[in-house]
Amino acid sequence: MTFKRFAEHLAGIEAESGRLEIIRRLSVLFAELAPEEWPKAVLLLTGRVAPEFEGLEFGVAEKEAAKALAMALGRDEAELWKEVRELGDLGRVAETELPEHEGGLPLLAVYDQLRDLAEDAGPGSQLRKRERLADLLKSASPLEGLYILRIVTGRLRLGVGEATILEAMAQALLGDRKKRPLLERAYNLTSDLAYVAELALKGEEALAHVQVQVGKPIRMMLAERLPDAEAILKKLGPHLAEYKYDGERVQVHFDGERFWVYSRRIENITHQYPDLLEALRAHLKRPYILEAEAVVYDPDTGELLPFQYVLNRKVKHLTPELIERYPVKAFVFELLYLDGEALIDLPLTERRKRLEAFVPKTERFEPSERRWIESVEALDAFFDLALEVGDEGLMCKRPDGNYEAGKRGFKWVKYKRAAGGRLADTLDLVVVGAWWGRGRRSGTYGSLLVAAYNPAEDRFETVTKVGSGFTDEDLQKVLPERLDPLRRGEPAPRVWALLEPDVWFEPRLVIEVEAQEITLSPNHTCAYGRVKEGRGLALRFPRFLRYRDDKSPEEATTPEEVVELYRLQWK
Repeated sequence: MTFKRFAEHLAGIEAESGRLEIIRRLSVLFAELAPEEWPKAVLLLTGRVAPEFEGLEFGVAEKEAAKALAMALGRDEAELWKEVRELGDLGRVAETELPEHEGGLPLLAVYDQLRDLAEDAGPGSQLRKRERLADLLKSASPLEGLYILRIVTGRLRLGVGEATILEAMAQALLGDRKKRPLLERAYNLTSDLAYVAELALKGEEALAHVQVQVGKPIRMMLAERLPDAEAILKKLGPHLAEYKYDGERVQVHFDGERFWVYSRRIENITHQYPDLLEALRAHLKRPYILEAEAVVYDPDTGELLPFQYVLNRKVKHLTPELIERYPVKAFVFELLYLDGEALIDLPLTERRKRLEAFVPKTERFEPSERRWIESVEALDAFFDLALEVGDEGLMCKRPDGNYEAGKRGFKWVKYKRAAGGRLADTLDLVVVGAWWGRGRRSGTYGSLLVAAYNPAEDRFETVTKVGSGFTDEDLQKVLPERLDPLRRGEPAPRVWALLEPDVWFEPRLVIEVEAQEITLSPNHTCAYGRVKEGRGLALRFPRFLRYRDDKSPEEATTPEEVVELYRLQWK
């Protein structure tokens, strides 16, 4: 396939708003690909040339891309920026100004050149990247140039999520989009869409036999929520409860020589924990994959410090001073692989037994604190103890439950007590729009439109407007810096909204919100029609708490969870 034909497919997908039509168009695109083109085309659909966990970024800001386009066109950069301001999109300028070419560049050749551009690093790399991109644009047709620039600047914005891509792959390769769970399982175990495409080309048997691999992150299992100890005991029966630590959830891979550390967003954050990895290397010698909560602590008192302290390690270059100032301790709560054996299908009791036999208690890491629970009184007593030592609450787990990669369910239940008349738990919601402020907030965003994520439909359903809880710095600086690059002229294809905000955003930013209660609403689409016909669910008195950079949009609170909270809030 030529990249020009690929770009024509992208334009068709971008023009659609209905999910089924997007899947149909993706299926048509996939049907035209040669087998060797599949993995690379799937990556390009996500705006990348490598799986996210490899951390390979283009490193080309819009200003650099504009310089490359000016170089390719032989134009003055200042004049070019006038057109960018008029059209609102650097890619549209390329589509307007680049000359038409016959034939089109080969898809694989464009992928290879983009990969080379992304891999270029070191002294002088910015200039080389600019020259590489300019050379590629000189050979590109207008439509090719539009999508090349959108890919390298991170502005592809097709409105296509992994779930939709997997469904279209199931339709194209397995003949039925309802076979998506086969591909989804492979993706949850490897976090690699290109690898899943290679397996799918071989058929259902290859997908069914996909294996956990050290170095490829497993998508993390997620928990449901219930309001109190009585509801949890009724749902789980006797179970294992563990402290819910207030740190960063990490997945650590070790192949006997090399470490990889992944965040819950499947980002490679190995560089943030050199001291922890040194401690692990000293005690754990066999290949493994484990999950833990990394918590900053006070070395003088042993006191565990809140999540915000971990954020101080989220820098590109971690200095010895930062390591000393913010030491971390890891509380290990899952062992998913050990010495060649995947453990995810074992029941929790067996996984925990293996974990405690393998992971010793040391100064820098230890197994998570846990207790076997058989009564409401015992659960409440353990919960109070967790709060006393500075933890968020408890994770309650079914003893016979396996580890369901990438899934959310009642095998794990969070226990966080309601306070001050508020809901029993906070919600993680995705910003999809905003209204301009008035008075003191004039000239910046006054309130945000936020949404829950529906994984079955791969869409974002609005649930409330959030205007309180923001500091002056949030309003004047942080929110514009985070949201301005995500602005759109229309709602993103995966956003379902009845309200019309002043500004729409690409659904990328996740924030944590608390509220007093959940009510029926004719204006919001979250769980629309689930509780009452013609009504969705909305939050009453919502308040911003913090940014959740550790969560991807697809890890946001689901409509199912909102329905559950609605039904339980009066019990």
